[in-house]
Formats: sequence, C-alpha cells, structure tokens
Amino acid sequence: MAKYKIYFGTYSKGEGNGLFRGEFDGGSGEIKLTDTLDIENPSYLQIGDNILYGVSEVGSFENENGGALFSADISDPKQMRLIDMKCTHGRSPCHLCVTGKYHKDLIFVSNYSEGSLSLFETDESGNIKSSCQSIHHFGKSVNPNRQESSHIHFSTIILGKYLAVCDLGLDKIFLYPFFANPHQKLNGLITDARTINCPPGSGPRHLVLSHNINNKRYLYVLTEMGNTVLTYEWKGGESDVEFELLQEVSTLPSDFNFTGNSTAAAIHISPDGKYLGASNRGHDSIAIFKIKDDGKFGFTTHIMTGKEPRDFRFSPDGKWIISANQNDDSLTLYNIENDNFIPKSNVSIPKPVCILFGEEIK
Repeated sequence: MAKYKIYFGTYSKGEGNGLFRGEFDGGSGEIKLTDTLDIENPSYLQIGDNILYGVSEVGSFENENGGALFSADISDPKQMRLIDMKCTHGRSPCHLCVTGKYHKDLIFVSNYSEGSLSLFETDESGNIKSSCQSIHHFGKSVNPNRQESSHIHFSTIILGKYLAVCDLGLDKIFLYPFFANPHQKLNGLITDARTINCPPGSGPRHLVLSHNINNKRYLYVLTEMGNTVLTYEWKGGESDVEFELLQEVSTLPSDFNFTGNSTAAAIHISPDGKYLGASNRGHDSIAIFKIKDDGKFGFTTHIMTGKEPRDFRFSPDGKWIISANQNDDSLTLYNIENDNFIPKSNVSIPKPVCILFGEEIK
C-alpha cells in the first residue's frame, strides 16, 4: 500500500512544537511523526509548487497587529526549513488558498477578525512578496455577538475562474472573478463580486465543490453557527454563475441538546466523491453523508471523535479518515469498510487544528 507525506498545523509553539510533518501508511493507517518546525500557531496549511505555505495565527508580527504568512522548504526528507515570513496585514489569519499559476504561486489569506482578504505573490523559491491587493468587507448580520462585522473565514478557486469567499459575519458567499495572466503585471481579483445569501445567523465557514455529477456541479456550504450543510446547484453557463439552494441539512443528531454549544468546523468530500463529511465541535463528531445522483445527500452516520475536531481529512486512497482533535491533543484514525467507519488508533500531538496530505512516498 502507498505511503504519503502528511502535515499537521497546531495551536502550539516552541521547540518540538508548531508545524509537524510525518508519514502516513495507507495499508496500516500508521502515522509516524518525523520532524517539526518551530512556528507559532500554524493554523492552516496548503502546498504550492513544492513549497509548504501556512498562516501563523498570532496577535502581532514585526510590530504590526495581525498574523503572518510563512513558506517552508519541504524538499529535505529529514528537516523542514523556513524560507520566508510576512505580515498578513490583518488580524486572526485563519485560512489560505494557494493557486499555482505561471511558475509562481498566488496566495489568498483570510483575516477573520479584520474582515479582509490579502493577496500575495511568491517567486519560484518560495519567497513571499509584499501584499499586492487587499479586499475588505463591511456590514453585519443578525447575531450581535458573532456577526457585528465581517469575518472572512475561507476562500477557494471554483469553476476555474471564481474565488469563492465565505464571510461568517455577513452570512454571504462572495464570488470574485479571478484572473492570472503571465502577460499582465497584475494578478488578482476583479472586485465586482456576485453573492450567495445564506440563512440569517447561520455563519458560512467553509465550502467544497462537488465532483461532476451527471454533468452538473453542486456547492456544499458548511455553516458554523447553524450547524448545517447547504446544497446549491450551479445553474450558470460558461459566462454566468448562479447557484440555486436545494437542501439544508443539520450536521447534528435530532436529539442533540441544542442548549449546549456546538459549532461546525470542517467539510470535505472523499476522493471518490461518494461521501461528504462535516465536523462538529461540541457534539465532537464527524457527520457522514452519502452524495446522491441528484447532488443532494442523505445522512449515513456520526463518527464520534475526540474533543473539538477542528479539522479532518480523507486519505488520498479514500480508505481512512483522520480527525484533528484540538482539545484532546490527539489525532484519531478510522478505517472505512463497506460504509462502516471503524476506530483504529490515536496519535498524540499538541492541539492539532489542520491536516494536509502531501506527495506519495516512492
């Protein structure tokens, strides 16, 4: 069975903490941690062109309020090496989207507390240039405690030409036309965005685009505060983008005590497009749904995890799920067999909050 590089972001710092790298055995499910890089609170990670990028969720960096964007050389199998680190010019950077185009990487950083999106360019060596574009959202929604202003939580390229941005504070998905042209000096966003309205107070956090299902595409939006997955069908053609809401399904069991506190955290689709998963912090579970031929989905089961599963991932072969349990200082592994999700093992790691699979180990 194949083995893969695997990376873990954590809310930790100091020697032997921060960013972790390991090896994942697809046959046994064993995770062997191999090295670390001392970066404080590397809360989200992405791989560009052989470079690992991440955000350091700290209060200040280089005498400026806000966090940092970093790049790391992962070419040496024995030890990762920090390449560069730049201020994000925004507070609480919680996510980044890396899109490698035309021999360099473009990086979009979501600054949660600032309600802003910062765009960076890098060179072939992973050095980060100063931010070349910044977009701020303004407004509020119905929850005065969580939605007093914009809170951008996530962005990703969809349909090859739009940057989809989840704004938890405004209950909206913004769709920015995206361009990157090697013959133009400017790479970035056209700021005239279309929007998708989510239910008031739901707080859209992350989203995923479906595989091609009978020549149709569907957008699955996870709402942090509503604890739901919203299904939107893409109705637009090549020159248009329009999404129609088809379905709203809770990620929590019907008998869950809603007076307790539970918020949704991560959403992912299995490599074969069969399963949709969404994690719950508070109920401490991953809700598993089966995707149907019409793009909608039906509930399958809840996988019970450790405390506060902020992130989880399907393995590249689709045979395993790994949960990052922030408040248990652990990873839990589950084997997928015939629609069953079987607990197998636990791995100790300080406050894990992000899981990222890397290249196959030859």
